[in-house]
Amino acid sequence: MSEPTQPETLDRLLDAALSRAGDEPVQFDVAAGKNALAAALKSRAEVAEPIAAGAEHRPRKRVRWLAAAAAVVVLTGGGLAASTVDLTGVGSNSVSASEELIKAADLASRVVERPLAPGQFRYVRSRYEGITVEYGSTKAWTTDSGSEEWIPADRRDEWKIRFSISKVEWLEDHEGDGRPDPGPFKDGSEFTGKCGKYSYYAADQPDRCTNGTFYNPTPEFIAALPNDPAELLAKLREEGHAGDPGAFMAAGEALNSGQYPAEVRATLFRALALLPGLVVTDNKANLDGKEGVALGMKYFDDFTEILIDPSNGDYIGRRETVAEDQPEEKGGLEKGTVRSSSAVTTKIVDSLGAR
Repeated sequence: MSEPTQPETLDRLLDAALSRAGDEPVQFDVAAGKNALAAALKSRAEVAEPIAAGAEHRPRKRVRWLAAAAAVVVLTGGGLAASTVDLTGVGSNSVSASEELIKAADLASRVVERPLAPGQFRYVRSRYEGITVEYGSTKAWTTDSGSEEWIPADRRDEWKIRFSISKVEWLEDHEGDGRPDPGPFKDGSEFTGKCGKYSYYAADQPDRCTNGTFYNPTPEFIAALPNDPAELLAKLREEGHAGDPGAFMAAGEALNSGQYPAEVRATLFRALALLPGLVVTDNKANLDGKEGVALGMKYFDDFTEILIDPSNGDYIGRRETVAEDQPEEKGGLEKGTVRSSSAVTTKIVDSLGAR
């Protein structure tokens, strides 16, 4: 067997260091970490020319290198605590996750919310950043987009949704020809419709007054949800169709809708506290400018986390990270790549289109 090249050795050292970070309580020196990363980047640059010369025999691994370098920045320069789990979800802090969720539930249960008055609207602002993969190839692109939705107090009245697209670009080393597909909606696209049935809905698709789901919680759906956390968890498992991870994803979809009253969010948190595989991954996670506690578990190829503000029990958003190296037919994304993140905020406004 041939000796590893300098870049391969560097990759292995980074892999080993990142792996150990999930198992050992390490105190990081921010300045030393930044210096180490700078030295590593300099070393990588010095050997880049020979690698390019032999590129036809050995494919480059730039995406993996960038993911590893980003992780080093998070651990040494971002001021975040090192996670005690790896992306498989293996860890020893399920008790901590339960404690954080119960704390959030207690805070949420004390919230006194102003009810929607006739003529008012629930304004839900969502922001999404994510990677889209062209199935069957390694082509992939990133999209930074958002939506604003106005939901009337009487759901039978007119709703409004507006889409925005800030950025669409090829993921490095996953480029294709031309411009990536920005999706079905243009920047600034607006739609209105009674009962939230917008013009892009298929003719046979039910409206959002009658079709109550965890993602589209009608008042009747919310009223029928069990108040007992164990019973609610059973309903989430039934909805998710994939055991505990599926229940966790169903709860994430529910929270991401931005439409649940505080007392129901509290019961959702207490239900999730009963999941044995849920772990705290980050005590100072930041999403869309808000800091919170991240709790997650592995779901198929990804590690999914929800973020909760520990000061008031608010749900902040969700992110998904590739947990296993993906084959080329699934885009070839490397372990540690953040596949998507989303953030949601809500408020009550007095007119359609108001912020």
